[in-house]
Amino acid sequence: MKYGDELLDLTGRDVSVARAVSRLTPAPLVNFYAGLIISIYPATSLGPVLTPLTNMLICIILMVVLPLAPIIYQAWRGKVDLDVSSREMRARFFVFALMCYALAYAVYWVTFCDEMRVLAAAYFFVTLGVMLATYISKVSVHATGVGGPGTAMLYIYGVSAFPVAFLWMAVVWARPKLKQHTTMQTIAGLLLGILITWCTYTVLYLA
Repeated sequence: MKYGDELLDLTGRDVSVARAVSRLTPAPLVNFYAGLIISIYPATSLGPVLTPLTNMLICIILMVVLPLAPIIYQAWRGKVDLDVSSREMRARFFVFALMCYALAYAVYWVTFCDEMRVLAAAYFFVTLGVMLATYISKVSVHATGVGGPGTAMLYIYGVSAFPVAFLWMAVVWARPKLKQHTTMQTIAGLLLGILITWCTYTVLYLA
């Protein structure tokens, strides 16, 4: 199993740094980071049912492991690379991820965990937006994946979450460096994640 950039002849220290950034920022893994932060430091509460541990277990299963599972399986079979570099192959994985995020939303809704419920909704709509945008251009899922949760953190925690901006810049630099996207595709993905997440939180958060 290989990532898309590993199929190219790329070398150098800057490539190594770009690879480190990319390996740490696939969308489901960023879900884990966001879920961990909300579990430990909820802005309001996790509701009357969930504890930090049970919240994280739900997040890991429904928003991290399951969305990644089909990609890993198909990469193991040699059908795709781990970045799903082929734009034509992405739709099926997006559809499965949408089902995972919808299920996560339902679980968090019945457990009255608004913090994670809105995050799951944001991921659903961001994923839907990227899936539709993919028919026009190969926007960066990495950039969208950090733009969305980063915006959620800013919306929930305010200026204390400002360091996410450095993560955004790192991903916008790394993906073109690895020749997986153009700079415009990466910026488009980032802006898409920011805009959709901000709109989602404006409508649903503490509504």
